[in-house]
Amino acid sequence: MPLLLRALSPLAVALSVLYASTSPAFAQAGDAAMRCAELNSFTLSANAITLPTSGARVTSATFVASDDTANQKGEFCRVLGETSPVDPQAPKILWQVNLPTSWNGKLLQYGGGGYNGSIPPTTEKTTLGLDVVPTPLEQGYVTFGSDSGHQAPNADDASFGKNDEAMLNYGYMHIRKTLDVAKALVERRYAKPIRRVYYQGGSTGGREGLTAASRWPDAYDGILTNYPTANFVGLRLWGAGLARAIYDDKSAGWIPPKLVETIAKDAIASCDALDGAKDGLISDASGCRKQSAALVEKLACKAGESGNPENCLTNAQIDRTLKIYHDGYALPYPLANGIDSYPGYNSLEGILMQLGSEPQMRNPPVSGPNAHHSSRAFEFLQNFVARGQPLDLLSFDIRDPGKFKDRIVELSGIIGAPQTDWSAFADKGGKIIWLQGTDDPSVSPYGNAKLYEAIVAKMGREKAAAFLRFYLVPGLAHGGGRFSPAWDNLTALDNWVENGVPPVNPIVMDATKSDTRGRTRPLCEYPSWPKYKGTGDMSQAASFTCARD
Repeated sequence: MPLLLRALSPLAVALSVLYASTSPAFAQAGDAAMRCAELNSFTLSANAITLPTSGARVTSATFVASDDTANQKGEFCRVLGETSPVDPQAPKILWQVNLPTSWNGKLLQYGGGGYNGSIPPTTEKTTLGLDVVPTPLEQGYVTFGSDSGHQAPNADDASFGKNDEAMLNYGYMHIRKTLDVAKALVERRYAKPIRRVYYQGGSTGGREGLTAASRWPDAYDGILTNYPTANFVGLRLWGAGLARAIYDDKSAGWIPPKLVETIAKDAIASCDALDGAKDGLISDASGCRKQSAALVEKLACKAGESGNPENCLTNAQIDRTLKIYHDGYALPYPLANGIDSYPGYNSLEGILMQLGSEPQMRNPPVSGPNAHHSSRAFEFLQNFVARGQPLDLLSFDIRDPGKFKDRIVELSGIIGAPQTDWSAFADKGGKIIWLQGTDDPSVSPYGNAKLYEAIVAKMGREKAAAFLRFYLVPGLAHGGGRFSPAWDNLTALDNWVENGVPPVNPIVMDATKSDTRGRTRPLCEYPSWPKYKGTGDMSQAASFTCARD
């Protein structure tokens, strides 16, 4: 009998292959692979794209099989392509669209970071999403994104800004151009209509999400925006002002890394328990700011200490660097939407200021050795503003930019999301979930909080609450930080859009790679913050309540 069975085994294998090839799952996979391959010939004419281009085309369409052959979970068609510019000197927009075999009828656009220059990771989780939840693509979303209209070795390179079309693509145009391409591919691939379009991202990607909803409110249903560079030009001017504060007078305002760490540690030690829990987080940032003057006085150089700047703060460090970092600046002229100031950061409330490791500014400045924002500011001013004209960062005055003023104001209306009237988006049912960290050293938490307050003032609290949730998260930096909140944010957004159920103090988990990884906290709607109840496990959200004082 065993010999007979072995003799029959090739026949059994052949029969099993024949059965598999005629099974619904195998047929669906085969059909999906074939339909994916057909997209290699896809082109889109310029008149099919809302904003000016010279058309788009697919450069490759690759079928990616799934490990789960029973339901094709994770199976998709990876489509890469390019959108050609009108200006032959402008770079193309490179994009990726992922078409799942089992589509849920929804699209999710991914935002980038910094000055972009590469396609974001469109097959991965959302920004601040949970690792244990299937990715949006695995959930059946069509996911897509672009490099914003130029290619660069890193996200610090803004040389593309010298070209008008590349600059406009980065500012906002690539968002709609890429959406139009994705929608055309979806129409070609599936025989059912699009139900929802969402946008998600952080930093530049967060700004892009707000830009998408504000410029094309009818095209988007929901936005996940995290620490967005909403006041983009204001932030770049802040970096230029910081450079002058640090590097003027032979770098008199530069604060060495050791002293930067001391300031942060002393602030945490002084303010940690203000929220009732000594847990390494300053949840009551407002209360902590009230103690900032005492912290400065404690660390200020006393008589005879001025020659030892690593252990105490000089007048130049206090009056220049700490002032603009902590308090921001005001302008004698308005940017777009009447904005004429940029609030500061929690530089005396526990964040590590990004002032660089070297006292002298390189030419051009380099992030890391020099203050991070001085590098980003120089890239902006040299490529977006001066555009080839000589520009000395240490001679540039943000309050009196001279011949560059009109250009700066113009750019503030092109790149940024300072809108306060969201009626068009809100009235059609659009929703926004917005997270900003108190420990962010890159985007001012108070700048975004001020913009949120302006939206409430413009629209009224009730109407704003009907479409917008804003959370100021203790410990969150520009991603990461001492508390990096991970949660199923896409499901929360989708549930709000689809079912009208807004998130109410959702629970988030600390995703930092530290000893506190896994602890939980409630997300508290601004201006409230997590306050310890006085009893219970400090690692559990149930031990905290959302308080305002």
